[in-house]
Amino acid sequence: MGGGDYRGSSQIAAYAPSTPTRAELRPDVGGEVALYLVGKLAEKSGPIGSGVTWRVYRDQPTASGQLPLVEKASGGDLELRLQPGRYVVHASYGRAAVTRTIDLYKPVTSETLVLNAGGLQLAAVLDESNQPVSKDTEFQLYMVADDDRVLLGDIRAGAIARLPAGTYHVVSRYGGINAVRSADVTVDAGKLTRVSLRHSAGKVRLKLVRDTGGEALANTSWTVYSDDGQPIYERVGAHANITLAAGNYEVVAHHRDTEFRRSFTVKSGDESDVVVQATRL
Repeated sequence: MGGGDYRGSSQIAAYAPSTPTRAELRPDVGGEVALYLVGKLAEKSGPIGSGVTWRVYRDQPTASGQLPLVEKASGGDLELRLQPGRYVVHASYGRAAVTRTIDLYKPVTSETLVLNAGGLQLAAVLDESNQPVSKDTEFQLYMVADDDRVLLGDIRAGAIARLPAGTYHVVSRYGGINAVRSADVTVDAGKLTRVSLRHSAGKVRLKLVRDTGGEALANTSWTVYSDDGQPIYERVGAHANITLAAGNYEVVAHHRDTEFRRSFTVKSGDESDVVVQATRL
C-alpha cells in the first residue's frame, strides 16, 4: 500500500459503515482515546517484537471511495491517540496480513491481531558431502492451492521469508543449468521452518586445446548436450566453467568452422577439467 489512501484489497473484508448508537458514543469520553495494538504469529505465541507494518484507516470512505489513512507505523507493539470513532486496522508481516474493524469509544482500547504466520529459511547442500552450495543457488517459492502452484517470487538463501501458515513448493537451482531440486514444505504458525535441498551435481571447466597441456583456444563456441541429446548450455569463449547435475554429457566445440566432440561424466561433488583435443587444427 502506498500514499495516504487505501483503494481496497481482498485482505480487507467487505463491510457496511455504520453509525454508532447513542449508548456507544460514551459521552464521558472527551478528546482523544488510546489504542494499543499487539501482533502475534499464533494464538499461543508471544508478541512480535519487530517487522510488523501497521496501517489504520477511518472506516468512512471519502467521496472517491477510498479509506483515509490515519496512521502508518512499523515495528512491534503500537500505541496511538485517536479521535473516537470506528477504524479499520491492517497489520502485515511479510506476506502475512490480517485486518480488523475496531470501535474506539472507550478511553483505552487494546487489540491483539493474530497473523497466523511463520518463517521459512532455505539452504542447499551437496548430496555426498553436505557441502553448502547456497551462494551459487537460486530459490523460487510457490504457493500451493489445491492442484495449482502460484509463483510468489525468489528467496535469498539464508533469509527468513515471513509467510502465512500453509503449504508451499520450493525449487532450488544450483549453478543455473540443470541441477534442480524441489520439495513441498509446510510453514506452521509461530515457528521457523528450515529446509536444506540436497543436490547431486559437480563443476566442470571446458577447454579446447591443440596439444596435451596446451593453452585453451579463444573464440571457441561451446554446446553441451544432456544424455537424451538436448542442448542445455551454450557459450563462446576460451573456457566454460559450469555446474551440471550428475550424469552423462556430450560437449561440442566449434573453432574456425571445425567441430570437435567429447563425451564426459559428472559425479556429485566433482570439480574437474574436460579437455577437448583439436586434432585437425
